[in-house]
Amino acid sequence: MRTGKEERRAERTAKWCAVRTLQFLGLALAIAWGCSSAATEPLSGPDLARRLGCFACHALNGAGGAAASRLDGVGGRLTPAELQETLAQPRRRHPQAKMPSYAYVRPGEMRALVDFLTDKK
Repeated sequence: MRTGKEERRAERTAKWCAVRTLQFLGLALAIAWGCSSAATEPLSGPDLARRLGCFACHALNGAGGAAASRLDGVGGRLTPAELQETLAQPRRRHPQAKMPSYAYVRPGEMRALVDFLTDKK
């Protein structure tokens, strides 16, 4: 029969093993996703905007969310450099922003997204 101390130690060990297993699986999935997606062509700007969930909060051409600023005319309001900075570090321009950082997006896809938004004048 286990004592309370042994029981707690066994629980901690089991939790530690579970966490390490999940971390390993996450790393393996990230590597596999990176390898498999490297062979595919980068997504277009509109496809990226949809996939990244931009239209959940932002509206464009009357469609999309209302929680954040409209994307209509954003290319006339911000330069490409400002758009890229806003996508990568949204709280730098708007400290209270709820928008997540998209700094992890591959350089080619970031360019496609910035080009797409720059065209919205």
